[in-house]
Parts: sequence; structure tokens; C-alpha cells
Amino acid sequence: MNGNKLDYKFQHKIKSAKEFEAQGKYLHAIQVYQLLIDEFPELPEPYINLADIYQLNGKKKSAEKILKLILDRQPDNYEIKLYYIQFLMHNKEWDKALNLLLSLSIEDPFASYLTGYCYFNLNDYELAKVHLLSFIISDEEPELIHDAYLIIAKLELELNQYENALKYAKKAEVMYDDDWELKLIIAKIYYYLKMYTHSSDSINKGIKINKKEAALYKWAGKINLKLDNFNKAKKCFEKHIDLNDDITSNDYAYLADACLKSGKLNEALNFYNTAIKLDPKNKLALEGKSTTNDLLNNKLASDV
Repeated sequence: MNGNKLDYKFQHKIKSAKEFEAQGKYLHAIQVYQLLIDEFPELPEPYINLADIYQLNGKKKSAEKILKLILDRQPDNYEIKLYYIQFLMHNKEWDKALNLLLSLSIEDPFASYLTGYCYFNLNDYELAKVHLLSFIISDEEPELIHDAYLIIAKLELELNQYENALKYAKKAEVMYDDDWELKLIIAKIYYYLKMYTHSSDSINKGIKINKKEAALYKWAGKINLKLDNFNKAKKCFEKHIDLNDDITSNDYAYLADACLKSGKLNEALNFYNTAIKLDPKNKLALEGKSTTNDLLNNKLASDV
């Protein structure tokens, strides 16, 4: 009877806290979860929900303090360990997350996936691939297998293994056909394989999915340069600059290059000068400016 009463009391308070969350009344929810932790210290749900609220409101240290509290109280709780690891990963603390993953004594395919993802973000692509392939071979957690294929496609691209990258990207595409990032990855792979028409098809699909992603237009510009679509390349580079908050010297150099190749010499010179102001050692901009000046001088001479 007492157990039933306690269970009812816990469920009633948890429901109340969740209702406060849904209404955006986080202070009230926090108070209820803190009371539940005091009253039911052995139950993990209040700790996790409270940590989620803190994380949502940008209070990372408070969230981590709560998670460490439940870990101290239940050091052998595997699910809590995994939750804390994912919390660290969400906050890009890859080294800390990886150290905890490597300390786990249980062989778990999901942990292999997380380990591979950590290694990927630490730029250790070979070990990332080992763990992600181990996860895929396990054939568990099927909803994550295509995520694993996508990560392997990215790391193979970083390793310049373009055929392998394409193989895994195509496997990921089964699930993520409407993902702009995957379309961008495939476009890059085809670009490096010098299959520019295929690259163009993929980047155009990506732009159709997300018309506000600056990186898509940058690559659309580079691809159109290879296809000798210089005016289209110019428009793509301009769109990239319009959408991008962090414009680099190379961004202006690419735009200048498109202007140069489409015969807009004065525009090209202006953009090369802008690129050089941002980076006086930009080789592409310096060489492009020299070429443009030569063409302009030749044009002046022929007009005399």
C-alpha cells in the first residue's frame, strides 16, 4: 500500500512538472524536480528532466552538476552513463565523452556508434571508421545505420577516398534523400571525381531543399565554373556572399574569377582588390588581379 501511494505521489508530481515545462513555466518545473530528487533520490527521471531544462536554458554547468549527482549516487547505472556521454557530446566535449566511452565495460553497438562519432569529431578518421563499421555490422539500432553511413561518407571525403565516400553517401541517401547536407557531400564527391554534371545535379537538388544555405551556393559557383557556366557561377558566388556572415578573402576571389571568365573585367578587378585587402597573400586573388590588369591594358592598347 505504501509503495502504491509513493508511486502515485511520484507520478502525480512528475506529471505536474512536465505540465509546467510544456507551459514554459521552467522555474516551477525546476522546483518540482528538485523536490522529487530530495524525496525520491533513487529515481533517475527527475535528474534527467531537470538537466534537460538547465541545458535548454543555457545553464550547462547546472545541468552537468545534476547529472554528476545521479552518477555519484548510481555509479553502475549504464543508461545514466550513456545519457551523460551524450550530454557531453551535445556540448562538443569530445575528449571527455570519448574517455568515458572507452571506460565502459559493456559491449554495446550504440556505444560503438557514439565512439565512432567522437573520433570523427576529433579528426581521427581511421578509428572513427572502425567503430562505425562495427556498429553497422551489428545490425542493431537500424534507425542510426544511415547516420553511420553519412558519417563514414564524410570521413572518406576528408581522406580523399572519393569512390568509397560515394559508396557510403549513396547508402545514406536511401534514408536521407531530402537532406541538403547529403546532397552537398555528394556534389563535392562528384566534383573531386571530375564528374561535374553529376555534381551539378546534386547541388541543385540541395539548393531546392534549402535555398538559404550559403555553402550550397559556394559549391554551385565552383561547379558552374568547371562547366564554363560563368554567369551562373557569378550569381551563385554573389548569393553565397549575401547569405554568409563570415565572408573570406577566397569568397571574393572566387566571385572575381567568375567575373573575369565572363568578361566583366572591371568587376573582376574590384573583387580581386577586396580579396587582397582581406588577405594580402591570397595567391588566387594576386594571380587573378595580374591577369585582369594585363587584359585591361591590352584592351586599352587595342582601343587606341
